[in-house]
Amino acid sequence: MKTIALAIAALAALGSFAETVTWDFPRTGSCHEGIAFGDGKTGVLVWGGGNEIRLTVGRSDLWDHRGGYAWTAEQSYTNIVAAVHSGDKDRLYGLFRKETPQGEPRNPYMLPLGRVVVTLKDAWRLKCGELDTSTGLGRLELWYPAMKKGDGTAFVEIAMSKKDGGVFAMKFPKGIEFEAKTIPATDYPVYERKLKPLGFEKARVFDGAVPDAGGFRWKLPADDPVWLSWAKKSGVVAIKTGRGDKVVADVRMTAAFDAVAKESREYWAKFWAEGARVKVPDSVIQRIYDYGMYRFGAMTDPDGVPAGLQGVWLEDDRLVPWNGDYHFNINVQECYSPAYRGGHFENLLPLFRMVLSWRPLLNDNAKKFVGIDNGYVLPHSVDDRGVCIGGFWTGTIDHGSTAWVAAMMMRYVRYSGDVEFLKGGAFDFMRGAMNVYRAMMEEENGKLTLPLGPSPEWGGADVRSAVGRDPSFQLAAAHRLARDLVDAAKLLGVQPDAMWLDVEKRLPQYSAGGSGIELFRGQALTESHRHHSHMAGFYPFDTLDLSDKATRDVAAKTYNTWVYRGTGLWSGWCVPWASILNTHVGNAQAAAELLRSWDAYFCNPGHGSLHNAYAPGFSTFTIFGSFAGSGDGQIMQMDGQCAAATAVLEMMAHEVNGKVEFFKGCPESWREVSFENLALSDGRRVSGKRVDGKVSVTPALGL
Repeated sequence: MKTIALAIAALAALGSFAETVTWDFPRTGSCHEGIAFGDGKTGVLVWGGGNEIRLTVGRSDLWDHRGGYAWTAEQSYTNIVAAVHSGDKDRLYGLFRKETPQGEPRNPYMLPLGRVVVTLKDAWRLKCGELDTSTGLGRLELWYPAMKKGDGTAFVEIAMSKKDGGVFAMKFPKGIEFEAKTIPATDYPVYERKLKPLGFEKARVFDGAVPDAGGFRWKLPADDPVWLSWAKKSGVVAIKTGRGDKVVADVRMTAAFDAVAKESREYWAKFWAEGARVKVPDSVIQRIYDYGMYRFGAMTDPDGVPAGLQGVWLEDDRLVPWNGDYHFNINVQECYSPAYRGGHFENLLPLFRMVLSWRPLLNDNAKKFVGIDNGYVLPHSVDDRGVCIGGFWTGTIDHGSTAWVAAMMMRYVRYSGDVEFLKGGAFDFMRGAMNVYRAMMEEENGKLTLPLGPSPEWGGADVRSAVGRDPSFQLAAAHRLARDLVDAAKLLGVQPDAMWLDVEKRLPQYSAGGSGIELFRGQALTESHRHHSHMAGFYPFDTLDLSDKATRDVAAKTYNTWVYRGTGLWSGWCVPWASILNTHVGNAQAAAELLRSWDAYFCNPGHGSLHNAYAPGFSTFTIFGSFAGSGDGQIMQMDGQCAAATAVLEMMAHEVNGKVEFFKGCPESWREVSFENLALSDGRRVSGKRVDGKVSVTPALGL
């Protein structure tokens, strides 16, 4: 309790540091327009309109684990290279083809759970809502249009606790009557269309079985049952979820609202006190940071479930786009990016523990892929057991996914100083990733080369257009891995492997042509593209030395080509990445404007982070166009929201080749901007401000 009290006192001394985020109601276009609450495992979205409050509930551990693609001996790198070089499309696709038995899913996928609908009696109506990101507490404003005398306004308080398995609670004012009912996912058309053919039974609803309580239990074909329960008493309604046969459905849950609110205040006071805080003179970018960091803290936890594409906030009436899986070619990395500069290192550990637990499977992948016993291969798309979610062959063989996770692990060590984590498995994972890269390489005129590899998500049906020699993304990932291994060896007091040093010396840094850095040898950036992977040597891998004139020249060509190709084929998650790439070279105005554009085009009216643009004019990927996989076109992904918060942090402090540059991404027009307790990769915490161009940076004050 002393730590919490100190945290609250420290934040009180700082004054206002986080915005209150507001919502107008009705919000009925999508559940992802609602106010978000989460406990690291269960998420609740508060939306609706009129006299109906909809509470969409999801769980980030709710998988149907059936299906998936096991790596086969035929899927060797040698066979893949031969099929691509011969142009044998049938042979190549045949390597990754799978027959799925009738009644079983092709891939593992995340499941919708359900919702609780609260209906207000009399003539009370929803007017607006708000969330205090500094406390995690929300409220809804109700109005009574028919009221002739007195105050026609009332407020509903909302809180969610991360303690004791998590409880979500709403407290209504005295005199406001309401009813609650349960709608499980199996009550929606998705059940008849998708779930019933795969062997699912309907959820067993028990509304009314216990007075003032309800919910359901859902038996799954191959996984533990899941349940949702609610109870109401004395103006409070509370919701809880769980797995297994024992269902908690008790009105005593409702007595805990004040305790839940207290736990919320304590948790968020500690979260903000331990992490970075920023203050910028732009209300949009301030909200992007405050709400983005809040949602990162709500969907992750040192003891929580690793967050996939949508974190804890899954739709309740349909299947989640892209299975809700773990995409390791950018999306997971962006979801977890606020943990570093933001100072919440322990929130990374559930993700790392999960990946390291897959090592036997990833080792078997490596044996079949490149024929070695000491490697690891992580496909770009997997479930929470590491099972490959197949169908996209270039993603399956994208070894940059493995290397990028290894880079995340070493970055965690640098920020946290946790050398024991290296000893506990991370160093082994890093070595295994490099061993696979080296097995893929061959000699060419005294240099090393990657004979074939993908640039993530590039290319179409032609097997020769999607991959090529020396992809710049893979080269940058391999160099980052080699340098990290050398640094890790020093920390552990062991000799660096000569192979790592040889890779660093003889492998090209990138492939380049007249337009700058290419995707792979001979393939320039010829169209707008959502994956800025050919520029990964600038960010996130920071392998290119901008103090070198030749590198500066190729960087200028690369950035000019990139800007010329434009944003027409961009998705939401790539816009914050583009902001950081502009910060990397000091294009501060572009860094800020891209974040404002992300908010304007890729967020819905409820601040929900979307894959497709909500408004036209910036990208052709709109909610009614390409990739509109949801019924309303709103594909929510947390990668963009978290990456946007990270982009704000990078505007404050950005590292280029080991040198920290403060306020590099902040436009000159920002006369006063500041940050507190921001983390650097050498383990320091700093606070700083820039007032009328004058910069001051000092060590952050500890608690």
